Amino acid sequence: MKQMYSSIFIILLLFILLLSCISYTAKEHFQNVDSDFSILNSVEDLQKANNTVNQRTEQCNAYLPNNSFCQFDEDLNQCKCKYQKDSVKYAFPSNVSCCDRLCSLLPREKCLAPDSLEKPTYYCNIGGVCLPRTATIRDNQISANNCGTDPLNNQLLLPYMTKEECEKTVDPCDVYNKKFNTESEKKDACLKDDKCGYCTNQYNVGKCISGTASGPLDLQKYYYCVPSRTQGSYEYQYGDHAQALNITTLKK
Repeated sequence: MKQMYSSIFIILLLFILLLSCISYTAKEHFQNVDSDFSILNSVEDLQKANNTVNQRTEQCNAYLPNNSFCQFDEDLNQCKCKYQKDSVKYAFPSNVSCCDRLCSLLPREKCLAPDSLEKPTYYCNIGGVCLPRTATIRDNQISANNCGTDPLNNQLLLPYMTKEECEKTVDPCDVYNKKFNTESEKKDACLKDDKCGYCTNQYNVGKCISGTASGPLDLQKYYYCVPSRTQGSYEYQYGDHAQALNITTLKK
């Protein structure tokens, strides 16, 4: 009996030692991974660390190791890790946590990885102002060339090759769509202009668009913004401009 108990004790002891070794190895692994981030002193260091981490396909980037890249997200106003799947020219959020940690530290001008390829300029309508953005011609990152998404239809806002092309499409009410303003600030400013209306999507995110009390002017694009709705998704609101409209009518 004593011999049996002794054997069980030895087996338990070996099992505990095995668990301790596994725990120590895992801890050492994560410490080594974190060390990539503790010595970053410049943007160049960030890029090098990003490349190093992305090469660890088993540990970090096993999903799409060749397609993950840093892209500036106009909607979030932050450099984020994205991936482009197959021939679909759309950037999806990457599930690679270590890649996203690095990208989020990069400023806009350093978000796209440096290379020897030509980087042309395109223009985006940001709050009614056409601003330049740096493009990429890498085929597996071409989806980075966009101006964010339209909150009302979730469609990509495509860039313009020249500032002149961009300015021709600016809606007068775009000036109220300042990305750093809150929803209430954007709506309040928008509804004070008798040439604009405010449409809100199902997530309570809105956009100021050209319109009248009857609805949006561009019914082909914003046909779902219905003024008769008092609540719910795609509610269209128009300010109280009765006095201003009466004065305009009398002058005519």
